[in-house]
Amino acid sequence: MAPDNLAAALRAYLKQVPTPQGFTSQEIVRRAIEFDSPPRIPYSFVEPLESDFAEMSALTSIFLGSPIPKGELRFDEWGIGWRGTGRQVGHADVSPLADLSALDTYRYPNVLPQWRLDLVKVFVEHANGAGKYVVGADPIYSWERLRALMGYENLMLAMYTERERFELLLDKLLDMTIQAVNAYRDVGGVHGFMTWEDWGLQTTLQIRPEQWREIFKPRYARIIRAAHDAGMHYIWHCCGFILDIIPDMIEIGVDVLQLDQPRILGVDRLADEFGGKICFWNPVDIQWSTGEGVTDEDAAAEVRHMVEQLGRFRGGFMARQYRLPRDIGMSPERHQAIYKAFMEAGCRWPRG
Repeated sequence: MAPDNLAAALRAYLKQVPTPQGFTSQEIVRRAIEFDSPPRIPYSFVEPLESDFAEMSALTSIFLGSPIPKGELRFDEWGIGWRGTGRQVGHADVSPLADLSALDTYRYPNVLPQWRLDLVKVFVEHANGAGKYVVGADPIYSWERLRALMGYENLMLAMYTERERFELLLDKLLDMTIQAVNAYRDVGGVHGFMTWEDWGLQTTLQIRPEQWREIFKPRYARIIRAAHDAGMHYIWHCCGFILDIIPDMIEIGVDVLQLDQPRILGVDRLADEFGGKICFWNPVDIQWSTGEGVTDEDAAAEVRHMVEQLGRFRGGFMARQYRLPRDIGMSPERHQAIYKAFMEAGCRWPRG
């Protein structure tokens, strides 16, 4: 994107949204996350572009990124070959560490070179000037990176057959993630660190909960501790049926759980078992809301249900729209109906 266009996009993204007198968006988000009675529900909407947040992932994926043409293969800085799907997110088609013997000669990229940090600094400066809650993007997201680097079948096998090499790779990704946390700390003005790692299938975890606790939980705990030491909340996007590990997430200090499929876990169950212990940052369930037979009023009722159940703890709920509605087949009309419902359910200020 040309510099003039980028500047215009940044101004549009960082425009201030209505807040009560004496409050910034940043303070409203903090209060929601920490169960400190926010004056309204914080939100991140795409159409229209209105948000209490300034997410670094939006800077890269929306303003600078472009989808790979369908069928085309492109390699990234990790040596992963991505095949275009016609959507924003491609498919990992070439995995450089499909055979972990290649680990001996593999060269890890510098995921936060100086030019990226310079861009981050400008973004953070403008975002703080607008009073936004700044969300630093995890450039590693270890589980998803493992899958792309190794291929899914190889990854699942390696935890049993090549455990030592597998853990060497995992620990390198862990160290790189903590380096990213510390880089954002040094920039200053970053309020949350967000990762995107989907651990669930539709009805279960991808691996046994005991295995997750043995291998991954202590490593995530180190990352979260680093984020907290740097003065940031830890925000985790995690799709699928992850009910078994939500107590573990809470135990190791996850502050915000961003769920795109809250219905498969059960909104009432999430509220009854975990409400007041972890903040939820949800859209309306992206699978259900685009399903056959679901009406705009059904989607609006789901908004009200989430707000009533998850937001009844002096905070603990934040509203979100799915960033790529066309990728999930959501009509503009449904997108707007959900936006309107969130505004009426507690996002609008002044109220009424």
